[in-house]
Amino acid sequence: MDEITKYMELLIRAIKKSNEYHLYKQAEENLTRDPQLKKRVDEFNQTNFRIHTQLEDSQQLFQEIHALDTESKALRKIPQVNAYLQAELDLCKLLQYVSLEILGQMDIHVPEAH
Repeated sequence: MDEITKYMELLIRAIKKSNEYHLYKQAEENLTRDPQLKKRVDEFNQTNFRIHTQLEDSQQLFQEIHALDTESKALRKIPQVNAYLQAELDLCKLLQYVSLEILGQMDIHVPEAH
């Protein structure tokens, strides 16, 4: 096993031991107890991802963002959904922090946009 793989596995283990990961898994388990609610949250997340990665038509984008905002407000009123979405966000922030710290320490030339 090379050194990078060794430390990557250690990092993964550390993340899985983190409070953020444990809260996420607990919230996921609680949400899974209600399959219809889990499906609704999954559809919400899929729509959110699609809006951020695929939509270019500004009118359709506006309509979908409005619908997503309405669904978000409704979902956030449900305690187990709110806990799940917050735990998911916190875990994503942790993973983003790790990625940005690694990238920030690399000496890679990135040309500036003009």
